[in-house]
Amino acid sequence: MKPLTATGEGCVMAETATIEVRTEVEEANRRFMEAFERGDAASVAALYAEDAVVLAPGAPMITGRQAIEEFWRGVMASGARRAELVTSRLAGSGDVLHEIGRATIWIRPEGGEEMTQVVKYVVVWERAPGGGLALAVDAWNDEPTG
Repeated sequence: MKPLTATGEGCVMAETATIEVRTEVEEANRRFMEAFERGDAASVAALYAEDAVVLAPGAPMITGRQAIEEFWRGVMASGARRAELVTSRLAGSGDVLHEIGRATIWIRPEGGEEMTQVVKYVVVWERAPGGGLALAVDAWNDEPTG
């Protein structure tokens, strides 16, 4: 089975996750990747709910959009330049969804060589009061190498 990419190719979905909802998640992931590549932590953080939680490996729980923006700003300052999100599963209702996938992150520390990091992730999307989907929970860890 081919995974769902930001361009919408294939996906494992529960019957309750409609094509419209899948398209909405794909669009949000595309905005995440574009903002990340621009180094725009504020636009990345804008995709999260006001009370969202990020569970990054080796870090304390990060709660709230402002703290999440500061987190991503630090990640970008450390040399992370680009991220590619590939969804392998999307399920749930139109109001609460979970997405499972892999992300590849390209990192080039100042004065260093470019390297990549591959992680697996799970996120929870929730319908925001304004009607759009927002990231409510974002957790990931490294993929084993070798």
